[in-house]
Amino acid sequence: MDVWTIALDAPRAVILSTEEQARAARFHFERDRIHWTHARSALRAILATYVNAPAGDLRFVYGPHGKPAVDGVEFNMSHSRGWALIAVTRDVPVGVDLEVIRENVDIAKLLRRIGETDLPESTRELFHAWTRREAKTKASGGALMERPAGDVCVVDIDAPEGFAASLALRGFEPEVRYRS
Repeated sequence: MDVWTIALDAPRAVILSTEEQARAARFHFERDRIHWTHARSALRAILATYVNAPAGDLRFVYGPHGKPAVDGVEFNMSHSRGWALIAVTRDVPVGVDLEVIRENVDIAKLLRRIGETDLPESTRELFHAWTRREAKTKASGGALMERPAGDVCVVDIDAPEGFAASLALRGFEPEVRYRS
């Protein structure tokens, strides 16, 4: 499985469908619009190499909880602040989560709210617990408030300094290849 790390502040060709352009235009803050546009454009460019199709021709369909899909490949994306992670596999459902570690967020309270117990003490480890839960939820295609399926394997993965990140696969232990 491949994990791509994308710097969202770097210049990038914009590859968006008409619907994606409309969505990008609805962002209130310019920086959020740029980051979303760069993340979605990078996703299209990366997926195009896996399915051997032009990036602009990719058509996304969405699961019941909003998880996007493209025929011929399994993928997931997460972005936070100026970074994105894109995880790609051929045929195994995958989830990835990336979060900037923030001291001013009571992440333990959020974890307890979604039913997580036996929480670590440090803020860094609490954010890793959050990314593990989000990645597992994304891999199983469920809602965040629902307990993820039991057959999801999750690992912490490399992330930019000051971030926590995790990757999950349905039914398999992840073996990560990092790309950029």
